[in-house]
Amino acid sequence: MIQDSRFKRAFLRLFAFFAATFLILPVLPAYAAGSITPSGGGKYTNGSTFTITVRASGATFDSLQGIISVTGPVSIVSFAAGGATWLPGKAPANNSQFVGITSATSSLTVATIRLKGTKEGSGKVTVSGVRLAKSGAEVGTSGGSTSFTITRAPTPPGGVTVSSPTHPNPEESYEATAAQFVWEAPPNGATGYSFLLDQEPETVPPEAVTSGETTATYEDLTVGTYYFHIRAANSDGWSAPTHFKINIKPSVDSSLATPVILEITADEDRANSIEQGTLSGISIKGTGPAGFAINLNFQPSLALPAETDPPDKYAAPTVSADGQWGFKITDPIKAGFYKLVAQAQKEGTVSPESSPTYFEVSVAEGGKVRIITASDETQAYKQAEAARVAAAAAKKRTALAASAAVALIVLLGLGYLILRKLRQRKNLLQPQ
Repeated sequence: MIQDSRFKRAFLRLFAFFAATFLILPVLPAYAAGSITPSGGGKYTNGSTFTITVRASGATFDSLQGIISVTGPVSIVSFAAGGATWLPGKAPANNSQFVGITSATSSLTVATIRLKGTKEGSGKVTVSGVRLAKSGAEVGTSGGSTSFTITRAPTPPGGVTVSSPTHPNPEESYEATAAQFVWEAPPNGATGYSFLLDQEPETVPPEAVTSGETTATYEDLTVGTYYFHIRAANSDGWSAPTHFKINIKPSVDSSLATPVILEITADEDRANSIEQGTLSGISIKGTGPAGFAINLNFQPSLALPAETDPPDKYAAPTVSADGQWGFKITDPIKAGFYKLVAQAQKEGTVSPESSPTYFEVSVAEGGKVRIITASDETQAYKQAEAARVAAAAAKKRTALAASAAVALIVLLGLGYLILRKLRQRKNLLQPQ
């Protein structure tokens, strides 16, 4: 009963305050300079969100009321009341009267409203029925509105799909030195395209239309890898770039002499490391068309160092005037079996590839290199595979033996501890 009585007295005092503020105000003279107005209108795109802020200002006040109304092609994402103390059921909300009190202030955020455009059109947020008071004296009755326009969301073009009739597969190489590219307009259309060809994989074309056509051709390209980059444009902007790779390989001149690999030998000053399983000091000699460079393709790769002294230590050898060439390996390479193919090249022209030469690098007998002939190739590889299998089996047997030894040591230790405990018990049971 005491609590109910206190609540009733507090409610009556609050009611009397508002009655004095909003019922007796008309008979009290005041300068009504205060207002409650919204801000944040403007132009927004469909689907975007924006914020409207409703503030009371222009005079010092300690109580306020009004009505906030939102109209137009928007949905209300959130409607947050400001920092006043609001009467029950009278917090700021759309199309509802708000009534609140606060400590004396000249500026207060009444509400923060998040709106989202739902379609094209115009709307506004309006504050009406405003009354601001200070100690029962009215100090403001002005409201206001802020307008907004919802416009169509921009739709830049989608990505461009590119193909090449001359170089259709980006992972293959072609001899054609003229490259043609074709593409289709994105589903939402395009007014033009910006494109270029270079040798960088991620270039972004500038935002300037190169052409409105859907095809481009580049002539007289040299050997190498190229990337075609393209973006589409429309009145709303630019698409993301599309990249298309092509590879141009040298053209094979069948009239050129085919390189021949004559010998692969270990040098007299070779260095052999049984511990590392490597051998250095290997010479390769052969023939080819004079003046051409000889490209050597090792499989598997020899894993020669990228940085050497001199820098061109492992550059492709050049065929001398008498048709001879040589290649020397002074860095260690792993023992094993290799395949070597040679091809002569000068600028954009290459010879036919040589027949593959298979050879073995071994650390046995001080280090040696042996060319594998057709008659013993199969047997040599079988022997190498058998050796690898035998080594793996030996390693496994060693691991098993080590595990067994550890288990035996553990069992012997346990047996010793058990015997010791039994002896101790026996000694305790014997009469003294």
